[in-house]
Amino acid sequence: MPPLNRPRWWTYLLIAVVGLLILAPFAWMISTALRSTGQTLQIPPNLLPSPATLQGTREVFERLPFSTLLLNTVLASAGRVVGTLVVAMLAAYALAVIKVPGARIILVTILTLIMVPGDIFIIPNYAIISSLHLTNTLVALFLPNIFDVFAVFLMYQFFRAIPRELIEAARIDGLSHLRILVMIVLPIARSGIVTVALLTVLSEWKDLLWPLVINRSVDKLPLGPGLALLQGTYTTDYNVLMSAGVLAVLPMVIIFLLLQKQFIASVARTGLK
Repeated sequence: MPPLNRPRWWTYLLIAVVGLLILAPFAWMISTALRSTGQTLQIPPNLLPSPATLQGTREVFERLPFSTLLLNTVLASAGRVVGTLVVAMLAAYALAVIKVPGARIILVTILTLIMVPGDIFIIPNYAIISSLHLTNTLVALFLPNIFDVFAVFLMYQFFRAIPRELIEAARIDGLSHLRILVMIVLPIARSGIVTVALLTVLSEWKDLLWPLVINRSVDKLPLGPGLALLQGTYTTDYNVLMSAGVLAVLPMVIIFLLLQKQFIASVARTGLK
């Protein structure tokens, strides 16, 4: 009799099928990116490019200021990560460790705001950014998004698991709350910080609507809206569009591969609480 904790054969089969379904669109994107414009118009289409070419990649850099768009995205992502982490860590520390008056009500409000679509805040966010005279700037891309209620809730989940005795011992030793946060809490919640940072970068990387609303100049746009410029009114060179998509998603794949252990560990740890 096989051990009870040993996965059955159908478990591996199900994982393989789901994995192939998830990877199929990415495989098709890469295949299209390696074709010429003529090959993308063939009916029926070939599964593999014959021959493979980098024509689409070359045209991406000819038609778009791709380096500028990528740099804008990196800078906006970095600014959003730093701002989100600072706000989320301070708020989560106040709710989970200090337990400020009304912490439960604030937490319920945060959980309620998680269920509210972010698009409804576009008009007030635009009014605020416009009043600050920050339209058509890189700061405008990330400033309204640093107040992330999901990041606050996620950091709260990590902070509340820290032993209370450890915090009290540090307070007896005369440490301030800021030093406790920096020297004790943050090292323990390192995997949670990595998760929040990764999710924040991903959210900024794929943002499309807000950059189009707040910025008008092409040299102030991130990758998402910039790549949309490759889609023509009557015809679209899909090999060029897919090449741009591959170039845009490649940095996120590399970041996830480098940080996947911390990300998976933090998700598992959160789920066990």
